[in-house]
Amino acid sequence: MSSIYCRLLGAMLISYILLAPCALAATIPTTAALASTAANGAPKVNVETEVLRFSYELERWLDTDKRPCQDFYGYVCGKTVNSTKEQFEARLQREQEKFDKFLSANNNEDLLDAELKLKQFYDSCKNARSVEELKESFMYKQSGGWPAIDSSAAMLRRRRGKTWMDVVGAFHEAGINYFFTQRVEIKSNKRTVYLQVEDVMRTTLRKFEQLVGEVFAEYGVDVDRGRLIALEILTFERNRREILKDEQQEDDTEYNYVDFKASNFGASVQIDWDKYFKSTLGKTLKPTDMVVIHKKNKLSKLFQFLQQTTLTRLLNWIWIDYLMDKSATHCQELAKQFFEPVHQHVVEHAYVDKVQMAQLYSNIGRAYDDTLLPSAWIDEMSQQNSHLFLGRAMHLTLNGDESLDADYAKLQISNRNFYRNLEKVQRMLAQQGKSQRLITRVGNAAIADTTQIAANFMHTFVSVSALLQQQNLTTPLSQLLVGERFAEHMIASGSTTQTAGAWRSMESEREFAILRQCVQQQSGAAELPYNLNELLLKLLAQHLALQTYEQWQQGNERLVRRLDTLLAAGRLQLSMAKLYYIGSVLTECGDYESVAQKQLLKGYLRNSVKFRQAFRCRAADDLNARNTCKVL
Repeated sequence: MSSIYCRLLGAMLISYILLAPCALAATIPTTAALASTAANGAPKVNVETEVLRFSYELERWLDTDKRPCQDFYGYVCGKTVNSTKEQFEARLQREQEKFDKFLSANNNEDLLDAELKLKQFYDSCKNARSVEELKESFMYKQSGGWPAIDSSAAMLRRRRGKTWMDVVGAFHEAGINYFFTQRVEIKSNKRTVYLQVEDVMRTTLRKFEQLVGEVFAEYGVDVDRGRLIALEILTFERNRREILKDEQQEDDTEYNYVDFKASNFGASVQIDWDKYFKSTLGKTLKPTDMVVIHKKNKLSKLFQFLQQTTLTRLLNWIWIDYLMDKSATHCQELAKQFFEPVHQHVVEHAYVDKVQMAQLYSNIGRAYDDTLLPSAWIDEMSQQNSHLFLGRAMHLTLNGDESLDADYAKLQISNRNFYRNLEKVQRMLAQQGKSQRLITRVGNAAIADTTQIAANFMHTFVSVSALLQQQNLTTPLSQLLVGERFAEHMIASGSTTQTAGAWRSMESEREFAILRQCVQQQSGAAELPYNLNELLLKLLAQHLALQTYEQWQQGNERLVRRLDTLLAAGRLQLSMAKLYYIGSVLTECGDYESVAQKQLLKGYLRNSVKFRQAFRCRAADDLNARNTCKVL
């Protein structure tokens, strides 16, 4: 499907929602119209095969020792998706397959700019990583190069006059902390710099020795020369680790910048701090700025050790250490590390049928207007906010998250030189402070907050992705696994605050009191272990999602009858009705781990007549309630 097609369809849907929020039911295109529009671009999917394949997967996840009408949480969530090493590795394998599919697709014109940059970064990692390309990188030249592979006259001239701090500063400037870390805080127009030893040891000494050999082999270091360099590097690494092992307790030491420069890190240690801070911060510190040192004695020992090390040995060690986890076999790990939100977006959404997902949102939106607007639960403000959420979720589904483009907008990248790309993205992340993205408030707070709620909903696809093997998320699996979660988010987005029940109308207090009395009688407890607003939200969401699911079933009666027959003959003896409840809980297993949340789930199931019918619960079963508390 082309990006132009997705954007046109998205614009059509969203304009309907936003231009007429009070008459959504009358204006959203019908499912049939959307399906007709999508027919030319959507892939053909064998619904029967997809549903049966999913039911076979459930045999690995469902705990058949538990009875659904007694302990539905145990039945569905007793074997979590990531409970074993084998299942975790299977999930990583599925991520790899989805990422490989993204890389191999010939659809660059359809990608977000951030997705294209991720693809170019990965391609450069695989194909543009020669020694000559390493030598062309800015950081290589700035630091003085790697003596093991470069003894040219030009590079020898560059090294002349450099100090160990010049080398370390070149890496720090690019966002790569070697030997010590630097953190800056600004309060009341006063800058405070925090310095402490970088004491992370990524590998064992034996593994480090092995990786040194692999780096030498990849970059063509002369064998005879390499033996001597390896001995020097291992000695350096061993001595560095001895310093880092020192666990002597010390109080932090605090200076103003003038006193800090005059402080002593050892008789032989001479450091041009003005030059260092100008290089890494872009300006020198003011005399009144503060410097706080954590474990100064350990830092002093490290500085003295570096002062006594030859520049050649330091450069050999630092380049070997820098390159040892950046081989061609690490490309996906590096892509995930430096483009984490983009990689996650790709893996989560590579299997989603965008048009069918938009149809599902549209249908739930229509059910919301048909069912909730005439009730006392929703007022006009809630309705407007929920419509904003619906429009935003459709836009994110059809067009992707443009905020990813904004995050990587300043990053100029190509597929021509891996090392330049690596420097650029590391420097960009260092400048951002690796902070979480902030929502830009456009127009008013409601739009911005609704955008964030929609972005939060999209994380649903993390758990859904873990459940599906090679399958795409198409109808009816999307209804089983996403429908109810979407309906919950849509209703809750009626308020942009985190307060439970803030989305409810002020006119609903009478109905809410009736619901409370009913649930208390049902549970036999005066105090509920969960917030009743959460139960109300789940029951309303179930009503909307189940209504759209049943409409799909009514339109596909012959197929549903055949699937019910085939599912009933399987080992789990399932049905399409059972799959709805299993799917809606399976994606939320992690949310039901506490005692209170398990009781919430129990209250939700006890008040669902169709759950009891689907699983044929008996009068004595724990999830069979004598009275059902109705919310609509």
